Amino acid sequence: MILNDAELKIVKEQLSLAESALASLRRRVTNERNFAIYAEGPLDQIAELKAEIDTYQKTKKNRKAGGKNQKRRGRKAS
Repeated sequence: MILNDAELKIVKEQLSLAESALASLRRRVTNERNFAIYAEGPLDQIAELKAEIDTYQKTKKNRKAGGKNQKRRGRKAS
């Protein structure tokens, strides 16, 4: 779980490395069946990293939106 922008940067770097590894595998393994088997791990990792990034970005966006709404409600209540 990504907790801040510094961790987001690290996860994005990991995603880039995983995508590069998959591209390298694609170049080296020409047999489609073998590639499908070998690619399972990297593809799972890529999907997991993308899901973590999406979750963090949605959470961050919701926190920003929630903070603005809370300020407006506070002013109305005063």
